[in-house]
Amino acid sequence: MKSIVTRVSMIVVGAAAVLAASAGLAQASDSVTAKIPFAFVVNGTELPAGDYVVSRAAQTPELIEISTTDGRRVALVLSQRSGDEDVKMQPRLEFERVGKQFYLSEVTLGRGNSREIAAPAAGEEEQPRR
Repeated sequence: MKSIVTRVSMIVVGAAAVLAASAGLAQASDSVTAKIPFAFVVNGTELPAGDYVVSRAAQTPELIEISTTDGRRVALVLSQRSGDEDVKMQPRLEFERVGKQFYLSEVTLGRGNSREIAAPAAGEEEQPRR
């Protein structure tokens, strides 16, 4: 039950971060700029709180790129189509808390463009690279 509450609260924080920056869409449905107020892990790489561009290439929809707006930090991760992607219309990021770490778990760049990212299960936290 606790993990469900943690997931829901992080969805709200992630959604607020993206919605606050939704005016920063670079290209319709392909990228979004967001201010993330906490450190998080993507594909084993820990990224600090800050401003990020989250995008995917049209040719490779499974590949999501998360980079700082200055391009100094970049993480790539494979994703899979979200089961409810047609329902989610607004750009948003969802995070899951596992132990003390926050993991990016879903990216929605617009209607029909929602991708899930695997996060470790409780008790299986990975040691992030910095």
